[in-house]
Amino acid sequence: MGSRIRENVQHFFECFCEVVPPTENKEPWIIQQYPYTYKDEEVLKSVSKFAYPYRFENTVIQHYSFVLTDIESKWTFGFCRHDPRSQTAIVVLSYLPWHQAFYKFLDNIAVLMHSRDTESLNEFLSSVYKMKLTGPGKKFVVPFNKGENVFSVDCPHPIAHLLPSIPENRNLTEYYNAVETNNMMIIFASMLYERRIIFTSKRLTRLSACVQSANDLLYPMIWQHIFIPVLPMAFSDYLLAPMPFLIGVPDEVFKTVNKCDIGDVVILDADNSTIETPFDDVHNLPSEIVTSLKKQLKNRSALLGDGVSRAFLRALVQLIGGYRDALSFEDKPNFDEEKFIETRPSSLQPFLKEMLQLQIFRQFIEERLNILGAGLGFTDQFETEVSVYSEKSSSKLKQQYKEWTSTMKKEGTAFFRNVKDKANPAVKSAVKTVKDGGKGMKSAYKGLRSKLKDNQNPRQFENGLKTSLDKPRSAPSSPTNKRRSITFRREAPLSLTGSTIERPYSPLSSIAQTLSPDSADHSQTGSPSLDIPKIDLMNEMKDILKLRLDTPPVDRSLKPVRSLENFKNSSPIPSPERWVLPSRSPNPPVTSPSARFFIPTQKSQDTQNLLLQSPDDVFSSPPVPPRSSKTRDFFGTAPFVIGGGHNENGHPVFLVANQHTVDVVRLSPPTSSPRRKVGESSQ
Repeated sequence: MGSRIRENVQHFFECFCEVVPPTENKEPWIIQQYPYTYKDEEVLKSVSKFAYPYRFENTVIQHYSFVLTDIESKWTFGFCRHDPRSQTAIVVLSYLPWHQAFYKFLDNIAVLMHSRDTESLNEFLSSVYKMKLTGPGKKFVVPFNKGENVFSVDCPHPIAHLLPSIPENRNLTEYYNAVETNNMMIIFASMLYERRIIFTSKRLTRLSACVQSANDLLYPMIWQHIFIPVLPMAFSDYLLAPMPFLIGVPDEVFKTVNKCDIGDVVILDADNSTIETPFDDVHNLPSEIVTSLKKQLKNRSALLGDGVSRAFLRALVQLIGGYRDALSFEDKPNFDEEKFIETRPSSLQPFLKEMLQLQIFRQFIEERLNILGAGLGFTDQFETEVSVYSEKSSSKLKQQYKEWTSTMKKEGTAFFRNVKDKANPAVKSAVKTVKDGGKGMKSAYKGLRSKLKDNQNPRQFENGLKTSLDKPRSAPSSPTNKRRSITFRREAPLSLTGSTIERPYSPLSSIAQTLSPDSADHSQTGSPSLDIPKIDLMNEMKDILKLRLDTPPVDRSLKPVRSLENFKNSSPIPSPERWVLPSRSPNPPVTSPSARFFIPTQKSQDTQNLLLQSPDDVFSSPPVPPRSSKTRDFFGTAPFVIGGGHNENGHPVFLVANQHTVDVVRLSPPTSSPRRKVGESSQ
């Protein structure tokens, strides 16, 4: 049994039918057909049943397909369209599995059926029927309506040359969207075991698309048993058949079936993506096939286009791609089954022994032998993937590698166990030595810690701070004693000029030489070397801590200083009792030193503010923020000190200049009260 697709097809379609829905007393029947010469009564009787597989109320436009099988096991494809605006269904029969092209063809027929020109439909059907088919990949173009309109569709490549892709292929897109990839794998494995498989759905479009796509994913093999994408209610007895089948059963039809009568079947609910199976076919497949398939189907970004189809194709390449090793060419090409099993990896042999008895595999081998016998080369997608897979990993090398890996795994376990037993005493001895050496370090640390605690001075860590709330105003003090310095002696300037080093050492380099620890200080290039003295880290730590403990603290904190700018930026307080500066006449009167300055009986408000502060307050109080002033003159707008000295009693006095006056201020000694009364006169 070979391919189920006919060759040398002459017409785009074989027959067009319009079917009237069933009534209570009458089965569905064909009201018109084209061409009228089509006389296959058995096919025409089946068309009306597949057009209305059960009684349903049509609310949306539906496209679906069905398959009729003749006595030679060749398929005739039926494409059906239901429209809620029409009281009938239209069907097209063809030998070509061009789903997208025929769905478009049905849409054009529906438009013409609702037009006023009744002759346009006959003209269109006649033009398409008589037009000669073009080759794959080309346009099939048919002018009609006296050349005013054109019907055009793409002639798709056979699946052997172009895998189904998403979203171009409507069947695969529907199957992938409706069914999870894990369930797709279960159906795939069940088909490899040739189980009895049922698809169910409430939608005829989804039902036929999933069944058709499941068969396409079996390429390069083809399902050789009962194949019915949509099962009419009248043919429900097919579910009782003991042989393998792949059938799409509408949900309403499946409700009428007793599950106990149909026996062990795999049931996939395409609406809910759930599956029931009494078998464990996925786990019975070789593990490497399942792992590789799962990995490819998880990468969703790579599944667009032909990613899904190619993932299942590569799984079959791993399974049966090595059939070439079993071919022999004497009088004609032959296939040696025993050699096929022997040349396969040991992990695949149990499954392949069962696969030799499957009709889908026998059809595949028969087709390949026919191609070789006819002198034709292999140009299909399967053989291309086989060549790619063979280049990546040879089957014989892969088998040898697995056997070697298994042997090394067994022997390696014993080897590492032996190494562990020998290494344990040495490791324990090394750990004990390290622990004993660590005790000396621990005692030295305790001694330094106790010394630090005994000699700890709280002020040593204050860095000039009086309280813990103060913030440091300078960097922490550093020891001023002379500490022992460590110098690196270098006999000559280090230079790489004239060096003969071409590349750094690399364990992958054949000319590189390893350096031992003893020879690490000796240059191999003739360049001068560095004499690095040995450093005793423990003694250095002791010297540093001792130096820290014996060093007195240095107070580097800043003291607050009162700037004269604060007086200049202070705004004056208006006061009527101010004396005016002496006039700047060219001949000023000569006065005695005692009467050189006029001392007012009542001082200005700014001067009185100064009298309220002691000398320490004047020079150590926080700066007063400047206040705005509308007028500015040569002296500024704030009082400031212009001179000072001692009076007759030896008390210190200062000359404070305001905007219009100059005050003589006597400050009390620091030992007296820091505040003086405002009314008290100054000398």
